[in-house]
Amino acid sequence: MKIKDTFRKRFIAAESDTLVIETIQTESKTNRQSLRILKLKGTWRANDYNELCFEVTLRQGPPEAYTFKGSWKLNNNQQIEYTSEDGRDALTFKGYWDISSANRLVYILEGSLTSRFEFKVQLESPILYPKKGEIRYRIGVGIRQNRLSAPGQIIIFYGEWKFGRNLGLTFQMDYGQGKVRAIEFGAAVTFGHNKVIFALKNEFGEPLGITLTMTHKFLESLDAETFIRLKSRQKEQAIEAGISIPF
Repeated sequence: MKIKDTFRKRFIAAESDTLVIETIQTESKTNRQSLRILKLKGTWRANDYNELCFEVTLRQGPPEAYTFKGSWKLNNNQQIEYTSEDGRDALTFKGYWDISSANRLVYILEGSLTSRFEFKVQLESPILYPKKGEIRYRIGVGIRQNRLSAPGQIIIFYGEWKFGRNLGLTFQMDYGQGKVRAIEFGAAVTFGHNKVIFALKNEFGEPLGITLTMTHKFLESLDAETFIRLKSRQKEQAIEAGISIPF
């Protein structure tokens, strides 16, 4: 009986539009090993089950696709860390987050124009308070049933709320090594008793189903100038409506 050569493959690195593979072939007769490092060009994306996928760009024919069925999580620098089911493969993805719609998160890979992970998620709590400085989402990975009713892991974004242009808001996140990136939101403002409620919108003006509630005291300490501008806007709205708006 002829003994066949053995061939092992391992994924060792992920770059913006590249997957790096290590292959080891062992000759059956001599036990000699040949090591090769392959760099495949392509596009990273997420499938319908929130699994990480890589589509190899080929000169001819349909793209070859790899689906990574292990688990992934966020590290302290907002990077995605993937581990295969057998623990042999470990990949780290560098990029930044964007909140594009009510039930979708986008992770844009650093240095790429095409590679991004678009995850289907569910907001844990639609009412946020800036003191906590966090946004929580529930996500199911690899679940072949209704993902929003099935148990899943919690993704927590930690950051600091700031005011941007035209009374918009930004959520500034620390990506490590001195890198801070902000997610920008538009907002519709509602005045209540001793508080202001901001209903967040994306860059296209579409509601995200997220409200940020700030008390007078917190708002004034956060940005006194904006607090004064909001008080002025509240008075204008009250005059136009012919009613008294508590603020």
